[in-house]
Amino acid sequence: MIAGRDDTEERAARALLDAGARFVFVHGSRAGTPGSPAPQPREDSDVDLAAWWGVDAPDPWTPALPPGVDLLVLDSAPLWLAGRVATHGRLLATADAAAEAERVRWQVDVLLRWSDERPGLLQRYEVRRRQLAERAGG
Repeated sequence: MIAGRDDTEERAARALLDAGARFVFVHGSRAGTPGSPAPQPREDSDVDLAAWWGVDAPDPWTPALPPGVDLLVLDSAPLWLAGRVATHGRLLATADAAAEAERVRWQVDVLLRWSDERPGLLQRYEVRRRQLAERAGG
């Protein structure tokens, strides 16, 4: 299943599935917010995709993708970034029914771990922001 909103998304999704990805998300400015109308990206906006392989994930520059497509390999993504994809990403493609089940397991796992870790991470960011502000002010 591929649910691209334009030819670039569909070609990129097909290339990633052909390279062994099990599922693909659109993230970033083109993803939009669930339940809201599709965003209208700028003409020069790139396409940010995130894909999961499960085994033998490639480096992000290995799959041959259309120009203007950036790839995040979810298999090796840090939790804060995978959490943003799992929370705000738009599902673009799954390889098959088994891949859809894998996607659900991955997304639930990441969302649970991210919801546990996010408050502590935000608190550490706030402490660091205050430290930097104090240094700059005096």
